[in-house]
Amino acid sequence: MSGLPASLGAEVPVHDVVLRGKVVTLAAALDAKKLGIRVDPEPTASTVVLLSEDGTITPLLSDEASRALFLDKRLQNRPAELRGKRFGGVPYFQVVTFKVEQDGKLQTPEYYCNICTISVRFPQVCPCCQGSMELRMKPGR
Repeated sequence: MSGLPASLGAEVPVHDVVLRGKVVTLAAALDAKKLGIRVDPEPTASTVVLLSEDGTITPLLSDEASRALFLDKRLQNRPAELRGKRFGGVPYFQVVTFKVEQDGKLQTPEYYCNICTISVRFPQVCPCCQGSMELRMKPGR
């Protein structure tokens, strides 16, 4: 007997969900809610959450799909739509795709190398020429 709850080995329900709100740090979300909670500033400044219009705070998992939201502050603190997965019993949201508001409409950000014409999902050096990549909104299709 491992001492772990029996439910840890059970199948977890997974739901595809669309969430809307602003992507902010946990520190900013707690400030916005004016709860008067005193927290350690460093961990809450690096935790990224979605603050919905109703005030719900949803922490985001950092992975390849959401990494830009953690690394590029220009994508934070503006209206956003996140599509992803909710796992039963897990408070974190796994982002699959996201859009942020730019010029009054929701658009998909990408990082683009003008030399190699390569686009990627999060800020990095170009995997081809090692040059810089610029943030742009993916052209509509």
